[in-house]
Amino acid sequence: MVWPQCASASGKAVPLCTKICSMRYKIELSYIGTPFGGWQIQTNAPSVQETLQKVLGTVCDEPIDLVGCGRTDSGVHASQFFAHFETENPIPSNIPHRVNRLLPNEIAVISCEICEPSFHARYSAIQREYQYHICSQKNPFTANTSWWTAKTPNIDKMNECANTLLGEHPFTAFCKGEIPNGNPLCTIFKAEWIRTDTGYTFTIISNRFLRNMVRSLVGFLLEVGLETMSKEEFTRVFMKAERAENGHSVPAEGLCLSRVVY
Repeated sequence: MVWPQCASASGKAVPLCTKICSMRYKIELSYIGTPFGGWQIQTNAPSVQETLQKVLGTVCDEPIDLVGCGRTDSGVHASQFFAHFETENPIPSNIPHRVNRLLPNEIAVISCEICEPSFHARYSAIQREYQYHICSQKNPFTANTSWWTAKTPNIDKMNECANTLLGEHPFTAFCKGEIPNGNPLCTIFKAEWIRTDTGYTFTIISNRFLRNMVRSLVGFLLEVGLETMSKEEFTRVFMKAERAENGHSVPAEGLCLSRVVY
């Protein structure tokens, strides 16, 4: 298909295209990660990316390739997630409604709009926020979106250690698997525990995250809060900048990507 006009960066129409013009779209969505093997397409498990791509392809009547703002692991949720895609055909104005009718209940498209060709869902992001939710009482209605533990951690001790994370540091100790581009540095803008009506929530904001970093951090901080690890031991593990041998990652169901800033 040849479009009769293409828009310039200023919004003015330019002469007739001599080849197919593609438009880039920014899509916002949220999802419950429980039934998926993560955002990224998997060979042995359903993924959010594959599920959404298939539905978008049906609605847009052409194959769609989505690029996400990150790669949430199996079972991890997102209350705000962005992706971008390109299409050669104009898309329906009511695409969120049409797509949501075909998607499973665990995925919801919030908006879909044309964006600048330079926009990149992953690399244009300057901050990401994750939250980890812990329930202190067993609740079947929150079982898939929080981790239940009957233990009572010392939140003040956990926040003392969380404060040491602020700023730019290597987070090798809390990374699982390969470090992207060999760069372990992350800049932490916020790391804080709060008490909630149902338990505890840990919020962390950074310019980037390494694989399994948040779940590993939460696990170590909880050890401090439960007094199975001292604050000094936590600091030594963190400052050593080597993969930690002890400690553990908390379950995926409590973790949620809650905000992405561009």
